[in-house]
Amino acid sequence: MNLSIVAASGSLFNGEVNSVKLPSTLGSFQVYCNHAPILSSLTAGQITYTVGPTTSSISVKSGFTSIADNQIIVVCEPVK
Repeated sequence: MNLSIVAASGSLFNGEVNSVKLPSTLGSFQVYCNHAPILSSLTAGQITYTVGPTTSSISVKSGFTSIADNQIIVVCEPVK
């Protein structure tokens, strides 16, 4: 599935991932291939994503995500 993380300053990540963990205002949740479509607001925390054996993360203050058809789009305000 494709993950695109963008901020006002530009793209923070764009590529294929195995899974993504997002800090939602209702609690963090994990996204895998073929996840049901969802729109969610994000709260302060870590966006963690796995590419093969490598796990990376980005700290965010807030944002929102749209998930549909194995495309995850995150618009966020990163922690500087």
